[in-house]
Amino acid sequence: MPQHTPSSVRKAKLPGFDSEATPVLGFGLGLTGLLLGLKPRLAAWPLALTAVAALLYRDPERTTPAEARQVFAPADGSVIGVEELYEHRFLHTDAVRIAIAASPFDVPVHRSPLAGTIAYLEHVHGENRPIWDLRAADQNERQYIGIKSEWGPIMVQIIGGPLARRITPQVALNQRVRAGERLGVARFGARADLLLPYELIQQLPPVGARVSAGLSPIGRIAEP
Repeated sequence: MPQHTPSSVRKAKLPGFDSEATPVLGFGLGLTGLLLGLKPRLAAWPLALTAVAALLYRDPERTTPAEARQVFAPADGSVIGVEELYEHRFLHTDAVRIAIAASPFDVPVHRSPLAGTIAYLEHVHGENRPIWDLRAADQNERQYIGIKSEWGPIMVQIIGGPLARRITPQVALNQRVRAGERLGVARFGARADLLLPYELIQQLPPVGARVSAGLSPIGRIAEP
Protein backbone atom coordinates (compact mmCIF):
# COMPACT_ATOMS: atom_id res chain seq x y z
CA MET A 1 0.00 0.00 0.00
CA PRO A 2 1.31 3.49 -0.79
CA GLN A 3 2.39 5.36 2.31
CA HIS A 4 1.00 8.89 2.66
CA THR A 5 4.01 10.43 4.35
CA PRO A 6 3.49 13.92 5.76
CA SER A 7 5.94 16.62 4.87
CA SER A 8 8.76 16.95 7.38
CA VAL A 9 8.95 20.26 9.20
CA ARG A 10 12.24 21.94 8.36
CA LYS A 11 13.92 23.10 11.57
CA ALA A 12 16.31 25.97 12.04
CA LYS A 13 19.76 25.01 10.83
CA LEU A 14 23.27 26.25 10.32
CA PRO A 15 23.84 27.57 6.78
CA GLY A 16 24.94 24.73 4.53
CA PHE A 17 24.07 21.94 6.98
CA ASP A 18 21.09 19.76 7.82
CA SER A 19 19.16 20.78 10.96
CA GLU A 20 20.23 17.51 12.62
CA ALA A 21 23.85 18.70 12.45
CA THR A 22 23.30 21.67 14.79
CA PRO A 23 23.54 19.78 18.13
CA VAL A 24 26.27 17.46 16.81
CA LEU A 25 28.49 20.30 15.60
CA GLY A 26 27.74 22.39 18.67
CA PHE A 27 28.76 19.58 21.02
CA GLY A 28 31.90 18.77 19.02
CA LEU A 29 33.09 22.37 18.92
CA GLY A 30 32.26 22.86 22.58
CA LEU A 31 34.22 19.77 23.59
CA THR A 32 37.14 20.88 21.41
CA GLY A 33 37.20 24.26 23.11
CA LEU A 34 37.05 22.66 26.56
CA LEU A 35 39.96 20.35 25.81
CA LEU A 36 42.01 23.19 24.37
CA GLY A 37 41.89 24.77 27.81
CA LEU A 38 42.45 21.57 29.79
CA LYS A 39 44.42 19.12 27.63
CA PRO A 40 45.34 20.69 24.29
CA ARG A 41 46.89 17.46 22.97
CA LEU A 42 43.48 15.74 23.07
CA ALA A 43 41.59 18.54 21.32
CA ALA A 44 42.48 17.24 17.87
CA TRP A 45 40.26 14.16 18.31
CA PRO A 46 36.87 15.85 18.84
CA LEU A 47 37.82 18.45 16.24
CA ALA A 48 38.47 15.70 13.66
CA LEU A 49 35.19 13.95 14.51
CA THR A 50 33.34 17.25 14.23
CA ALA A 51 34.85 17.79 10.78
CA VAL A 52 33.66 14.33 9.68
CA ALA A 53 30.16 15.06 11.03
CA ALA A 54 30.13 18.35 9.13
CA LEU A 55 30.99 16.47 5.95
CA LEU A 56 28.20 13.91 6.45
CA TYR A 57 25.51 16.46 7.33
CA ARG A 58 26.01 18.89 4.46
CA ASP A 59 22.87 20.43 2.97
CA PRO A 60 23.98 23.32 0.74
CA GLU A 61 21.58 25.71 -0.89
CA ARG A 62 21.56 25.22 -4.67
CA THR A 63 20.12 27.21 -7.54
CA THR A 64 18.80 24.95 -10.29
CA PRO A 65 19.06 26.47 -13.78
CA ALA A 66 15.73 27.66 -15.16
CA GLU A 67 15.58 25.33 -18.17
CA ALA A 68 12.04 24.02 -18.60
CA ARG A 69 12.75 20.86 -20.61
CA GLN A 70 15.96 19.92 -18.82
CA VAL A 71 16.01 16.91 -16.48
CA PHE A 72 18.40 17.29 -13.54
CA ALA A 73 20.16 14.68 -11.42
CA PRO A 74 18.17 13.68 -8.31
CA ALA A 75 21.31 12.92 -6.28
CA ASP A 76 25.03 13.56 -5.96
CA GLY A 77 27.19 10.64 -7.07
CA SER A 78 28.19 8.56 -10.08
CA VAL A 79 25.94 7.12 -12.78
CA ILE A 80 26.27 3.33 -12.44
CA GLY A 81 23.64 2.18 -14.91
CA VAL A 82 21.21 3.23 -17.64
CA GLU A 83 18.71 0.57 -18.63
CA GLU A 84 15.23 -0.04 -20.01
CA LEU A 85 12.50 -1.81 -18.05
CA TYR A 86 8.76 -1.84 -17.43
CA GLU A 87 7.76 0.30 -14.43
CA HIS A 88 4.58 -1.02 -12.79
CA ARG A 89 4.15 1.08 -9.63
CA PHE A 90 3.50 4.57 -10.95
CA LEU A 91 4.49 5.02 -14.59
CA HIS A 92 2.81 1.82 -15.87
CA THR A 93 4.82 1.91 -19.07
CA ASP A 94 8.19 1.05 -20.62
CA ALA A 95 10.76 3.24 -18.91
CA VAL A 96 14.39 4.27 -18.71
CA ARG A 97 16.12 3.90 -15.34
CA ILE A 98 19.16 6.04 -14.55
CA ALA A 99 20.91 4.72 -11.43
CA ILE A 100 23.12 7.07 -9.39
CA ALA A 101 25.26 5.79 -6.51
CA ALA A 102 26.37 8.18 -3.76
CA SER A 103 29.35 7.55 -1.49
CA PRO A 104 29.07 8.17 2.28
CA PHE A 105 30.79 11.52 1.73
CA ASP A 106 28.54 12.80 -1.06
CA VAL A 107 25.83 15.32 -0.11
CA PRO A 108 22.94 13.07 1.07
CA VAL A 109 20.07 15.34 -0.07
CA HIS A 110 17.94 14.10 -2.97
CA ARG A 111 16.24 16.66 -5.21
CA SER A 112 13.44 16.79 -7.78
CA PRO A 113 14.60 16.32 -11.39
CA LEU A 114 11.65 18.32 -12.75
CA ALA A 115 8.90 20.63 -11.55
CA GLY A 116 5.63 18.87 -10.78
CA THR A 117 3.25 17.57 -8.12
CA ILE A 118 3.94 14.72 -5.70
CA ALA A 119 1.43 12.05 -6.71
CA TYR A 120 2.84 8.82 -5.24
CA LEU A 121 4.71 7.94 -2.04
CA GLU A 122 5.58 4.45 -0.86
CA HIS A 123 8.16 3.10 1.57
CA VAL A 124 9.25 -0.53 1.25
CA HIS A 125 11.29 -2.38 3.86
CA GLY A 126 14.05 -4.63 2.59
CA GLU A 127 17.65 -5.75 2.69
CA ASN A 128 20.88 -3.78 2.79
CA ARG A 129 22.80 -4.94 -0.26
CA PRO A 130 25.65 -2.79 -1.59
CA ILE A 131 24.20 0.04 -3.67
CA TRP A 132 26.47 -0.85 -6.59
CA ASP A 133 24.52 -4.10 -6.93
CA LEU A 134 21.70 -3.29 -9.38
CA ARG A 135 19.53 -5.88 -7.60
CA ALA A 136 19.38 -3.47 -4.67
CA ALA A 137 16.63 -1.58 -6.53
CA ASP A 138 14.20 -4.45 -5.92
CA GLN A 139 15.49 -5.88 -2.65
CA ASN A 140 16.81 -3.07 -0.44
CA GLU A 141 15.02 -0.62 1.86
CA ARG A 142 13.62 2.03 -0.48
CA GLN A 143 11.39 5.06 -0.86
CA TYR A 144 9.39 5.71 -4.02
CA ILE A 145 8.46 9.31 -4.90
CA GLY A 146 6.24 9.73 -7.97
CA ILE A 147 5.92 13.15 -9.59
CA LYS A 148 3.38 14.32 -12.15
CA SER A 149 5.17 16.79 -14.40
CA GLU A 150 3.95 18.91 -17.28
CA TRP A 151 5.31 16.29 -19.70
CA GLY A 152 4.21 13.14 -17.89
CA PRO A 153 4.92 11.07 -14.77
CA ILE A 154 8.43 10.42 -13.45
CA MET A 155 9.62 8.62 -10.34
CA VAL A 156 12.61 8.89 -8.01
CA GLN A 157 13.49 5.76 -6.06
CA ILE A 158 15.79 6.34 -3.07
CA ILE A 159 17.55 3.10 -2.12
CA GLY A 160 19.34 2.50 1.17
CA GLY A 161 22.58 0.56 1.44
CA PRO A 162 24.62 -1.22 4.14
CA LEU A 163 25.05 2.06 6.06
CA ALA A 164 22.19 4.20 4.72
CA ARG A 165 19.35 2.50 6.58
CA ARG A 166 17.28 5.61 7.26
CA ILE A 167 15.51 7.28 4.36
CA THR A 168 13.67 10.47 5.32
CA PRO A 169 11.22 11.90 2.77
CA GLN A 170 10.66 15.66 2.94
CA VAL A 171 7.57 15.94 0.75
CA ALA A 172 3.87 15.09 1.02
CA LEU A 173 1.22 13.95 -1.42
CA ASN A 174 -0.19 16.73 -3.63
CA GLN A 175 2.74 19.01 -2.77
CA ARG A 176 4.01 21.11 -5.65
CA VAL A 177 7.80 20.94 -6.11
CA ARG A 178 10.20 22.93 -8.24
CA ALA A 179 13.07 21.42 -10.19
CA GLY A 180 15.91 21.05 -7.69
CA GLU A 181 13.68 21.17 -4.61
CA ARG A 182 14.49 18.75 -1.78
CA LEU A 183 12.69 15.38 -1.86
CA GLY A 184 14.41 13.49 0.95
CA VAL A 185 17.61 12.53 2.73
CA ALA A 186 19.51 9.22 2.88
CA ARG A 187 22.81 9.54 4.69
CA PHE A 188 26.01 7.41 4.60
CA GLY A 189 25.90 6.25 0.99
CA ALA A 190 22.62 5.59 -0.79
CA ARG A 191 21.43 5.29 -4.35
CA ALA A 192 18.85 7.19 -6.39
CA ASP A 193 17.16 5.71 -9.44
CA LEU A 194 15.33 8.07 -11.77
CA LEU A 195 12.63 6.39 -13.86
CA LEU A 196 11.03 8.12 -16.84
CA PRO A 197 8.77 6.93 -19.68
CA TYR A 198 10.95 5.57 -22.47
CA GLU A 199 9.82 8.07 -25.11
CA LEU A 200 9.93 11.07 -22.76
CA ILE A 201 13.68 11.57 -22.43
CA GLN A 202 16.71 11.93 -24.68
CA GLN A 203 20.42 12.82 -24.24
CA LEU A 204 21.01 10.28 -21.46
CA PRO A 205 24.22 10.46 -19.37
CA PRO A 206 27.10 8.01 -19.84
CA VAL A 207 27.85 5.42 -17.18
CA GLY A 208 30.57 6.73 -14.91
CA ALA A 209 29.54 10.38 -15.14
CA ARG A 210 29.73 12.39 -11.91
CA VAL A 211 26.58 14.39 -11.21
CA SER A 212 25.26 16.85 -8.63
CA ALA A 213 21.64 16.93 -7.46
CA GLY A 214 19.65 19.79 -8.93
CA LEU A 215 22.61 21.07 -10.94
CA SER A 216 23.77 18.43 -13.45
CA PRO A 217 21.64 17.81 -16.56
CA ILE A 218 21.12 14.07 -17.10
CA GLY A 219 18.58 14.21 -19.90
CA ARG A 220 16.20 16.40 -21.85
CA ILE A 221 12.47 16.10 -22.46
CA ALA A 222 12.02 15.00 -26.07
CA GLU A 223 10.40 17.46 -28.42
CA PRO A 224 6.86 16.44 -29.49
